[in-house]
Amino acid sequence: MSRSAMSSADAISARLRDLELLTKGPAWALTRSAPWVIAVLQASFTRTKPQLPLEEFHADVDAFLEQLRRQDPGLGGQGSGKAFADEWTRKQFLTRRSQSGQIVYEITEAAARVLAFLDSLSSERSTLNGSRLGTLLGDVEKLANETNPDQSARLESLEEEIQERQQLIEDISSGDFDGLLDDEEAVEAAGNILDLAASLPADYKKMRDRIEELVGELRNQIIEESLSKGATMAQVLEADKRLRQSPEGRTFRSFTAFLEDPQQQLRFRSAIGDVLSRQFADDLSHEDRETLKNLVAELRTQHSQIQRIYGRLSESLNNYIQSDDIRQSVRLRQVLREAEQAIRSMPYERDRPGLVRGPVLFNAGFESLAMVKLFDPDEFAAPPKLADPIAFSDSDRVRSLRSAKARPDVVRSAMAGAATLAEAWANLPEGERHINTVRALLSEALHGGAAFDRAAWENIDFEQIDGSTRTAYLPLVTLTKDSDD
Repeated sequence: MSRSAMSSADAISARLRDLELLTKGPAWALTRSAPWVIAVLQASFTRTKPQLPLEEFHADVDAFLEQLRRQDPGLGGQGSGKAFADEWTRKQFLTRRSQSGQIVYEITEAAARVLAFLDSLSSERSTLNGSRLGTLLGDVEKLANETNPDQSARLESLEEEIQERQQLIEDISSGDFDGLLDDEEAVEAAGNILDLAASLPADYKKMRDRIEELVGELRNQIIEESLSKGATMAQVLEADKRLRQSPEGRTFRSFTAFLEDPQQQLRFRSAIGDVLSRQFADDLSHEDRETLKNLVAELRTQHSQIQRIYGRLSESLNNYIQSDDIRQSVRLRQVLREAEQAIRSMPYERDRPGLVRGPVLFNAGFESLAMVKLFDPDEFAAPPKLADPIAFSDSDRVRSLRSAKARPDVVRSAMAGAATLAEAWANLPEGERHINTVRALLSEALHGGAAFDRAAWENIDFEQIDGSTRTAYLPLVTLTKDSDD
């Protein structure tokens, strides 16, 4: 095999391992969901409406399911809006958060990226336009100039840029060139801005989830681990350092600097207001105009959520420092210092040779010799000898019976073409119908994205190791067509 073929095979293997990990996450499960599930999530959570109150979302899903079942009774299943919302929360498509005293739903970071990708596939907007190419060219030239170690070349580039600006000023002043974009080009440029802003919520969600994970790990270390205070604090600070150096952390620092600069915010808000006042803004959709209008407010809201989490982290550290253990440790060190100072203040004495002092006896007077009990070896009786331990042979060692392990190939073969777990169970050979196979069927269905209906039940009879038969009652599981993949 050639070297290039081996390199290509290694690259494919590495990519395969990454995809196998991806198949176990919520993003992959969402792509395997029914189209109406994706439609509900895309229509309910938009850029202008990233959160929905719990009861409102349940009512919206119930209304949609009622309409969907009237059009096609085979779609939508039998669950309610609340049941589907609970299932999507378990699958990590949605998450529940406390916002202003009420529980709200919002899509997770993985679901947001999948929905944005699917939206780009179904959108008629072209990603290749003059505005994006101009942005690409400008960014490449800026990167080349800012990383060029040749100072003379950088000065020459700046001089050329100044000359271009001067020529543009002269052309506009003379009336030869107005420098205005037509409405179509302006709409393309606005779409380019919206595409750039669409990835920000997912980055903020990922940053927020990482910080919440850090806070949870800190609390677990404080409660469960027996590390020293310094070691725990070092781990927390190291985790925070890695988080701030991640791509999400760098994005958060950049926008923190932007949101804390009043001049930049004023310029940005003024530019957004000017854009929305232009004639071409009428060609934008209402959602796009609202997104541009509320862009700074949305960034500030998401930024404040992360700041609140950092506030809780600071509060946890403060409580940790002020705990009883810290106060006891400080008191112990103070006592040790006082003892060391007392030892140093004692007068110096030359070491004296060690002498064994005689015993000091108290109330040791004898009234008669009968008070003294002497040990007589002839009067000592040895205790009886213990019996020999019981000896076991190899025939006495008998292992208890155990259920056989489930065979994955047999389980997948039984699920192929089956609509429910009961049908898959009926396809199994007689020797494979035991409790471990029941567990394997449920696990395979769960990872395959099957629908679990807790309102309905089905029973499965299986044989135990002692030959008796028991019945397992399971929720009705509807298998997908590709569950055997």
